[in-house]
Amino acid sequence: MRLTRRGKAALAVVALGVLASFVFGAQALGVIVIPVLVAVVGAVVQVRRAGRPAVTRHVPDPGFIGETKQVRLSFDVSSPIAATVEDDADAGLELDGASFEATLGTGDLAYDVTYRRRGEHAFGPLSVRIVDVLGLAESERTYGARDGVLVYPRVYALTGSTRHDLNLLPEGGFEHNREEFDSLREYDRGDSLRDVHWKSSAKRAANDLVVKQFVSEEDVGDVHVACESADGWDDHVAEATASIALYLLDSGIRVGLSAPNGELEADAGADHREALLSLLATVGPGTVPEEHRSRANVVVTGSESTGVRVEMPEREVPFSSFVEDDAAHEGVSP
Repeated sequence: MRLTRRGKAALAVVALGVLASFVFGAQALGVIVIPVLVAVVGAVVQVRRAGRPAVTRHVPDPGFIGETKQVRLSFDVSSPIAATVEDDADAGLELDGASFEATLGTGDLAYDVTYRRRGEHAFGPLSVRIVDVLGLAESERTYGARDGVLVYPRVYALTGSTRHDLNLLPEGGFEHNREEFDSLREYDRGDSLRDVHWKSSAKRAANDLVVKQFVSEEDVGDVHVACESADGWDDHVAEATASIALYLLDSGIRVGLSAPNGELEADAGADHREALLSLLATVGPGTVPEEHRSRANVVVTGSESTGVRVEMPEREVPFSSFVEDDAAHEGVSP
C-alpha cells in the first residue's frame, strides 16, 4: 500500500498546515490540516480493507485460429472499490480491451481474445491497482496464476479433385451411406455444420441447433491417419492432417490418428472430433512408430525438401492438390 501523487500532495498540505498553525495559531490547524488528514487516513483504511480481491478468470472454449471469443473476470470484494485492471496473455493470443478503469464488485469485466497461433496458450499474469474514492492511496496486486486455452490448427475446405481419392479408402466407399436419414438430435460442439437441419433449427431459440443423423453412419468403415514432420513444418502438417481427418469425419468415417505426441483409435462423434483436434493442436515435429505408420491409410509428412505430402495406398500427392480450387486457402471452422 502506498500514497498516490495526490495523497503525497495532501500530506504536504498537512505539513504546511502544521507549520502555519505555529505562525497563525491553532485555528489554521483546524481549518486546513484536520480535514485533509482525515481524508488521507480514511483513504489508507479503505485500501487496506480491500485487501487482495479474489479473482476468477472465465476462459473461453478451445477454438480455431482467427476466432474471437470473450474472457470474463469476476472479483470477490467486501465492498465496491475503484481499480485499474489489466490482463495479459501469451503471444499466441491477441487481447482487445483487456485494460479497465472500473469499480470492482459491481459486475464482471469482459474483453475479447482472438486466437492467433496453434497450440496451448495461457492468460496472465493479471494486475489490479486498487485506489480509494479520492485517489489518495493505492495498492497494486499481481496475480501470477495462468489459465490455459487450446487453439486448434487452421482447417481448410478440401475443394481439389484429389479429395475424391479419400472417398475410396474405406471398404466400399462411403458417400451412399449418408443418404438414409434417420432422426434429428441436438447439436453438440464439434458437429459438422454440414449436418445442421436449418429448417428445424429456425423454429427453435437462437443458437439452438439440431443436426441430422443417418441410419448407416456408424457402419461406414475406418481410416487411420498418421502425421510426421521435420522441424518448422509441424504447423503445416497439423493443418493438413486436421483438414483431411475432419473431411472424413464429416463424411461419416471413423478416423484414427497417430502423431508424434500420441495416438487415437478410430472413432467418430463430437467428443472424438475434439480429441483429434486437441492432439493436433499440440503436436510438434517428429515421427511415429513404424508399426503405426505401416497400418495408416493416409500418411501426412512435411519437410523443407518435399513440402507437405499426402501418401495414400495408390499414390502420393502434395497437400495443395486437395485445396487447389480454394484460391484464397481460407481456414474454415467445422
